[in-house]
Amino acid sequence: MKFDFLPGTFAIIAGCMILYWAYSLFKSQKNKIIITFVVTIGIICIILGCLGIYKDGLEGVNLLIFGITMTIFMKNDKGPHGGPLWSWHIEGWFAAFFSIILGIIIILEDLHILE
Repeated sequence: MKFDFLPGTFAIIAGCMILYWAYSLFKSQKNKIIITFVVTIGIICIILGCLGIYKDGLEGVNLLIFGITMTIFMKNDKGPHGGPLWSWHIEGWFAAFFSIILGIIIILEDLHILE
């Protein structure tokens, strides 16, 4: 059995980011149904990340989850307009798009489409 911790760890980070988003929605007094939905999605992401550490078949899904979550957070982030923080913002965009592309490629390879 191969242990590849990186995609599972990324999905756990994405789940924590989603739960932080639910907390900010709760503080801004948004609709309770939306908050419940976001918390459920965050918990599912964390569970998939924990399972993905031990199951090799979930690597593509975990990378795709991280990429989509990171894209949403980068889109909503105002971002700095100069200096080293700006370069970190650009690196966040590259990480989001690279993980989406890599997740799709791994999923297609697992389905034996790209062989």
